[in-house]
Amino acid sequence: MTVTQRDLLRVRAFVFDVDGTLILSESPDWSGAIPLPGAVELLTWLNQHGYPFALFTSGSTELPGTYAARLRAAGLPVADWQVVTTGVTAAEIIATEYPGRAVFVLGERGTREPLLARGIPVVEGEDGKHAGVVLVGWSRSLTYDQLDIACRAVWNGADLLVTSAARAFVSKQGLRPGWSWSIAVAIAETTGKAPRVVGKPSVEALRAVARLLGTVPADVAVVGDDPDLELRMGREAGSVTIQVRTGRGSEPVETPEIGDLVIRGVDELLVLLHAIRAKEDAPDE
Repeated sequence: MTVTQRDLLRVRAFVFDVDGTLILSESPDWSGAIPLPGAVELLTWLNQHGYPFALFTSGSTELPGTYAARLRAAGLPVADWQVVTTGVTAAEIIATEYPGRAVFVLGERGTREPLLARGIPVVEGEDGKHAGVVLVGWSRSLTYDQLDIACRAVWNGADLLVTSAARAFVSKQGLRPGWSWSIAVAIAETTGKAPRVVGKPSVEALRAVARLLGTVPADVAVVGDDPDLELRMGREAGSVTIQVRTGRGSEPVETPEIGDLVIRGVDELLVLLHAIRAKEDAPDE
């Protein structure tokens, strides 16, 4: 559909992608992040006008507070709770849909600790082959032994979950390969079991983020650059989707999942919101 002012007026909250939408950085942990034009001003405006928002990232190496601190260092006005990682959405989905199952994690603290915070049992080493769930996140230290245990767990009946379906992410150096999805695909090819995504573009993940904001996906605008991830997620969940052209969206993409509204960047979204608010506040003639 084409977004009208009426569509934007019904939006009660915003969910933003981060890399390529609000910032560019040197690595997946947002080291050396620089804000894209309009990002600081837009988030400041949303805070001032009472619009709840969350930054939903496919990153799973760190905890939300660590990511939020790096964004604040780059000038973005975000609180810890406003950064939602796929580790958080994974824990929400596992606690709800796989209660009581032990989890073998291929990932770092950002994937592991949200599980422990929810009281979800996490198993290590050879005990991993008896896990009920294998969860794949980002890890620079993955070993063959861990991969072997993960495959044996899946062969023994474990479900295979992955924090992100991102095949690549945007950095200052351009596109770089994603990790979590690559490893999950390798396990799937070996075991014959397809992975379930518990981050983008999972509709269940967006519902979890919307609950955090006190709303539902139908009242949310999803803002991002990737037609295959956040824009697809938003469309399938019934959200308004706003595609920016500052990340992957600047490349020709053969996909029907395009934004309801396509703009240059978040600076243009701020201009639109200013105009809508001015029209709302104008006295009737």
